[in-house]
Amino acid sequence: MTELSKLYSDLDKHKIKLFTKDIGFADAATIEVNGEYGIFLDLACFQSIKSYKECLAHELGHCATGCTHKVSSPLDLVAKHEYKANRWAIERYVPFEDLQAAFMQGYSEIWQLAEYFDLPESFIKKVVDYYFIARDKKIG
Repeated sequence: MTELSKLYSDLDKHKIKLFTKDIGFADAATIEVNGEYGIFLDLACFQSIKSYKECLAHELGHCATGCTHKVSSPLDLVAKHEYKANRWAIERYVPFEDLQAAFMQGYSEIWQLAEYFDLPESFIKKVVDYYFIARDKKIG
């Protein structure tokens, strides 16, 4: 299970400031200034705590990897940064060992894993794709 307290602990540990504001152009944005990070989340954009946690984990990934970019950056750079932020969030909040343990307990469907980890199915699909396709991991 991915606890919100773990996400907030990571914010505190890395001295990242969290702002809950309507930013107008997106549900979230991460800004870096002189090596310090701020995450802006528009709370009105999240339909559930699960989607909020997914977004916060992703934005923490941008901070942890240093992968921020200008809004006008080339799409290939944006895609690389988004991938790195997702990869970090996956490895931090759904480590392979935890995913393997869930499988061993009988959780094998995306919806079951989403409930088990208390994260959206969309994020769990990324988790499964990352470990089993990109990393070619095996259960057992």
